[in-house]
Amino acid sequence: MRFLIVAVISLLAGSLLTLIAINTLRQGTAYPNGVMAVMSAQMKSLDQSMKRNRCAASDLMPPLLTLRQLGNDLEPAFLPTQDDPRFIGHASELRAALDAAVSTTPADCAAARVAVDRVSAGCQACHRDFKG
Repeated sequence: MRFLIVAVISLLAGSLLTLIAINTLRQGTAYPNGVMAVMSAQMKSLDQSMKRNRCAASDLMPPLLTLRQLGNDLEPAFLPTQDDPRFIGHASELRAALDAAVSTTPADCAAARVAVDRVSAGCQACHRDFKG
């Protein structure tokens, strides 16, 4: 009887530890999650600025510059895909869209929307191919 109780407890503990390990591995590392969280927050900031009709350079440049700096971290943050030509292409397109948005300050919210939509399209193309 003791053997049966110990066996059941061992199976339950093993199952629980396996679930914890699988969940931990599925979450990944903090680096790519952090890069994506900050990029998402900056995109939301841009969207909110445009919704509030605040499209001056002082409103748009800080999030755009942050996004551009984070663009340099895309390949190192996502090591399994850093050598994939599609990933490299998407990252390059995103950086090009951000370079264009930073170099030419939008004159109004309509121009800002075009620039931000181009950046967003770069994000979505990568998510479509890799986020699954």
